[in-house]
Amino acid sequence: MKGAAVEITALDRFKRTPVDRSYPDFSRSFYSPIDDVHGALKLLIKSAQHSVILSMYGYDDDEFAALIAAHLRNKSMYCQVSLDRSQAGGVHERELLAKYRAEMESNSVAIGTSERGAINHRKMLIIDGLWVIGGSTNWSVSGETKQANELTVTKNAVVAAEARHVLDLTHSAMLTQMAARAASVAPKGRTTRTVKTRSKTVTP
Repeated sequence: MKGAAVEITALDRFKRTPVDRSYPDFSRSFYSPIDDVHGALKLLIKSAQHSVILSMYGYDDDEFAALIAAHLRNKSMYCQVSLDRSQAGGVHERELLAKYRAEMESNSVAIGTSERGAINHRKMLIIDGLWVIGGSTNWSVSGETKQANELTVTKNAVVAAEARHVLDLTHSAMLTQMAARAASVAPKGRTTRTVKTRSKTVTP
């Protein structure tokens, strides 16, 4: 799946009230349950053409998981997903991860904690090295439509580059954690299976 490029003004229809003409031309903010947060996120995820870098705490939206899986299957797109280990252990989250496991094993997907062993609470998405989506919104129906959450969209390559560096550091730490966990449970004398990602080879 390869999306079509969008302009930031295309997001204006997801605001409940008209966007003031003095609003910054590189940023939009959305507030659930007032605005259509789900619609704005869906448009942005579908627009990806080159890369998707995701760091998420709550990963519980079937539609978004399917869209990310489609990007994961796209051999011309780089996908990097970092999920919090405590949240990924939930029933629905486990079902989603199992459903898209084949796609995830051919990309760089990591499940773990922060570099210092705490939760990965970042809810961030970087698209095509240009769009940065952040805020308090978890990927769940409740988080997008019922809870009082905020979603900020910034279209700026410099902001995206800074965010990418931060997300890469956490992702690398998670890959190391996964390798250590696998090594600790591997039977003695048995060679563990390795998984090749687009960035490196890790032991799941």
